[in-house]
Order: sequence, then structure tokens, then C-alpha cells
Amino acid sequence: MEHPGTVGYGENLYANSWAMDNLTEAMLGAANGWWGEKDVCPINEYNLKVTDKVFDKCGHWVPMAWSHTTEIFCGVQLCPPQFWCSNWKPPCYNTTLISCNYYNPTNDAGNILIYEKGQRCRKDSDCTWYKNSKCEIKTGLCLAPKDAKDPKIK
Repeated sequence: MEHPGTVGYGENLYANSWAMDNLTEAMLGAANGWWGEKDVCPINEYNLKVTDKVFDKCGHWVPMAWSHTTEIFCGVQLCPPQFWCSNWKPPCYNTTLISCNYYNPTNDAGNILIYEKGQRCRKDSDCTWYKNSKCEIKTGLCLAPKDAKDPKIK
């Protein structure tokens, strides 16, 4: 699998060769694997900067967690067993390939923060990063509108 280098989008790729019961299971496996990188990611509440070291350890997690990611599009393809696993014991099953593209990619290591520290939002007017953002009271996070483009990256 190869990243196409689409301008304006980042991408996570995933492949497995074990039996999956359904596409939902495959998508959850990919998402959980990428999100699980946070456990080895050298980012914490005192150091929020995305550096080369961060990308090396958790480059799939970063676009999922980055506060400026506003859209995600995923595709799943089930393929017959592949040549590269034909001699495995036990043999590989049909291969599942997953590609997820993120709007506002974070490949500018060293120049961005994963998120900015601040107070939880309590009302929509607290959310100023994107025009027409809404405050999700339960989480205290600002939700960008569906047409959000070009955040005020600092």
C-alpha cells in the first residue's frame, strides 16, 4: 500500500490478513490500532508539541487527535489471500485493506500543538476557531461545522 500524497489531506493505512466477521469489525480494528498509539506517544499535558519523535511513535494517532482535523473519509476493501502470506502457518485469510483520509493533515512536525490548552466551552460563543462552531456541553469541546475549512493555525 502506498500513500497517494493528496494535497490537503493526510492518510492512515491499515491491512490485516486474519478472518474478520464483518466490515465494522475491520474498521474498529484499524481505528483502535491507530488510536492505541497514544499509549506510546511522547505527548502529555505538559508537552503538546508534535515533533518528529512524536510522528515516529504515533503518526497514525496524531490526525485522529489533532484539534484541527475536521473530516475523515474511510474506505474498506476485502481482497483474496495475498501472495506474501501464502506460506504462513496458519495460512492467512482474505486480506482487509483500509484507508482513512483526514482533512487538515498534520505533517508539519515541530510547528503545531496537538491541541491548545484552555477552559472547557460552556456555550457556542466560546467556540471561535471556526465560524458557526457549536459547543458540546457534555465534553466541553467545540464542534466545527460540516463546511469548516482553513482554521486559524497559529
